[in-house]
Amino acid sequence: ARTMQLGKTPTNVSDTAKAVIEGMDAVLNAVRPGTTAEAVEAAWRKVIQRYGLKKESRIGYSIGVAYPPDWGEHTISLRPGDKTVLEPGNVVHSILGMWMDGWGIEVSETILVTETGHETLTKFPREIHVKS
Repeated sequence: ARTMQLGKTPTNVSDTAKAVIEGMDAVLNAVRPGTTAEAVEAAWRKVIQRYGLKKESRIGYSIGVAYPPDWGEHTISLRPGDKTVLEPGNVVHSILGMWMDGWGIEVSETILVTETGHETLTKFPREIHVKS
């Protein structure tokens, strides 16, 4: 997911977008074999706290062939308390969004855990796309 802005981007929107994009960079830097799901979320939280932002919900989950058919089953969930260790071949969808009254910013990435780190499967710039 990417955010599109119609017309001039208000400062609060661009500032929040900066935090979310920087947060995604931190998430991607954290995704590698041996890292826990909660450590990935902690990397995101550390960034948004610097911007005075807070998000309580999880920031991602596992997807793919081995994804269970029920949301209630034990999947990888990028949130505090999930001690699942990432392994090569895992695929997670990280959805970083800050939703405010009347507006929001969202950036998501589908991420493959590789032997040496990660590969993003989305090939689209992480930025606000402005339509005049």
